Amino acid sequence: MSKRQRRLAAIMFTDIVGYSAMMQKDEVITSRLRNRHREVFTRLTEQYDGEILQYYGDGTLSIFYSTAAAVECAVDIQRELKQDPKVPLRIGIHTGDITFSNEDVFGDGVNIASRVESLCVPGGIFVTGKVYDDIKNHPTIRATSVGDFGLKNIKDNTSIYAISNPGITVPSRRLESPTTRNDNSNNRKNRKAKKKKVSTVAKSKETATKLAFPFGLFGVHRFYLGQKLLGILYPIAFIIGIAEGEALMICAPPIISFLDMLLFKSMSEEEFDAKYNKNVPSIDSSSIIADGTENELVQEQQLSSQKSYLKAQFVRHKKAGENYLNDYDYITAIEEFTKANELKYDDAPVHFYLARCYSMMEDTKNALIHLDAAIAFGIPPRQINATNDLAFLRMQPEFQTFEASNYRFQEEGQSRKRSIPKKTVKPIKKQTPPKPKVVDMDAPPPDFLEKLQKLSELREKGYLTEEEFVKQKEKLRLK
Repeated sequence: MSKRQRRLAAIMFTDIVGYSAMMQKDEVITSRLRNRHREVFTRLTEQYDGEILQYYGDGTLSIFYSTAAAVECAVDIQRELKQDPKVPLRIGIHTGDITFSNEDVFGDGVNIASRVESLCVPGGIFVTGKVYDDIKNHPTIRATSVGDFGLKNIKDNTSIYAISNPGITVPSRRLESPTTRNDNSNNRKNRKAKKKKVSTVAKSKETATKLAFPFGLFGVHRFYLGQKLLGILYPIAFIIGIAEGEALMICAPPIISFLDMLLFKSMSEEEFDAKYNKNVPSIDSSSIIADGTENELVQEQQLSSQKSYLKAQFVRHKKAGENYLNDYDYITAIEEFTKANELKYDDAPVHFYLARCYSMMEDTKNALIHLDAAIAFGIPPRQINATNDLAFLRMQPEFQTFEASNYRFQEEGQSRKRSIPKKTVKPIKKQTPPKPKVVDMDAPPPDFLEKLQKLSELREKGYLTEEEFVKQKEKLRLK
């Protein structure tokens, strides 16, 4: 048995979003994502002097001796994996004690980092308060508070922050709003929670608005908001008005429901949540007490609320992308579909929409990448010929190769449903060009490499955006 080591380190967990579901749909696409994730992760971890402790399926565990280096590495990983072919990834980082050997890894620090990663949004980086304390004065790292969470098997609440550097996905709102209460009220609330289950799904302002008119005549929107007694009054007043021939009572329910609709529309999300979601447990982490049972319950509620929130965001971005596509605004449509794709990578229609947009933009490579994924996740190939937006793509020689290889992008001779044996998964590293080259007549001059290195350093320090870096690099190549 190897000797155990214990040290204080910055602990990083990464995980591909929806990996298991994607693997059931198509092993080729999913293995491709995993291989790209591991190649990028391995290279950048070594670059930032990190140490890889474990690969586990779609995830990784690594440690860094510098907290800033761990966060900078995470930022570069996300930025690179957001380039096509994209890999939807969550990253969680915590600073704490870790004990490990060749056989196992354990410790509270590992548990916390793992829980933080599971709460993270796709394309994002979540860090704990300890990490934030180490990086809050860093000149190029930015972070914003997400909220306080009760993590499973962890006694105290954990403050969580989202890294907000350009290119990193950040939640559009705080995931919870803790309130301050005394211990007695906390205990009473949790004892009550054991006896009675409370809905963990927050009410939607948009849904309430749609239900208020025209369905408000029957009080449907009030039932949705949990106001059953008030909801019953709407149809009762309407029925009595008809029976008695009272025009005022007949007109009152539809008029009031119309006013309700206007009221909901005028309310901000914060006002709506404060009035109609104040009793949702997942929004109140102060209800956590330290016996472990409530902690697990609250984290499950938080995860449920998080999933509902992400699902709503996915639907919103997908619908917005469809609207822009119908208006022939392909650039904005791509932006919206890309956000939806990051939240749910295995959604076939989103990939198909992206393929259509890229085809209209005459971007053959990206169109084929997303068309490959669209077919793998369920779009029938016959739709390719039936879609006018793909006319440009169908005329390209690359499409003929794509079609001949069973609709696989750069996967000639492989069936869409064929499993990839382990021998074809591992050689990714071997396929990369070997480092030593004795003679290379086409190699760029040394001054080009020096200038490119300086540009890379400026980008890493935050003085250049990714777009500015690409433009400057292209100028160097043209000289």
